[in-house]
Amino acid sequence: MGSVDVGLTSDRRDNPLRPRRGIRWVGQVEAASKTLGGEVDFQVYEVGVSYHTSWGSSRWIHVGLSHGAITTFGADNDRDLPVNKRFFPGGETSMRGYQRGEASPRGADGRFIGAQSQVTFNLELEQGLTGNWSGVLFFDALGTAVELSDYPLNEELYALGIGVRYQTLVGPVRLEYGRNLNPRVGDPGGTLHFSIGFPF
Repeated sequence: MGSVDVGLTSDRRDNPLRPRRGIRWVGQVEAASKTLGGEVDFQVYEVGVSYHTSWGSSRWIHVGLSHGAITTFGADNDRDLPVNKRFFPGGETSMRGYQRGEASPRGADGRFIGAQSQVTFNLELEQGLTGNWSGVLFFDALGTAVELSDYPLNEELYALGIGVRYQTLVGPVRLEYGRNLNPRVGDPGGTLHFSIGFPF
């Protein structure tokens, strides 16, 4: 045993698979230590909130905000922090202008190196169409920092997109396209996603 995980969740949404009203809070802490049998000392903190409300007839607003940070209290520095514990944002549930993990900070050689701090903001306007079909416009924003000395962020990415959804018993089937507003060198201009489940 090398770490301890503690999480709290408060879900007051009307339907977790198809939220139309309500709010959800989540928080999680992971603490790893050599005294617990691990090889390194680090702490991962993650919090998130989503809010959903109606706006006129068959229209809804969905807002999501999440934040994560990694510290290395007990260690001399962060050089031994496992790369898989860093944040690699991007994908159908966070920054939809990118594939999963590809909105992560890049190193000087262009490779993805992960972040020690990340902030993600999602805004959706959903319009019911016919039956179980709906259309959505969305805006995603992401801020990251490779090192905690630049907390909370020193790089920002933005995406604007459109999509359609079909509601099923296991959540919405989603087809969405996110267009990157300020892509970096090597980034795609946009990304098409096909997925199942509500994004946040």
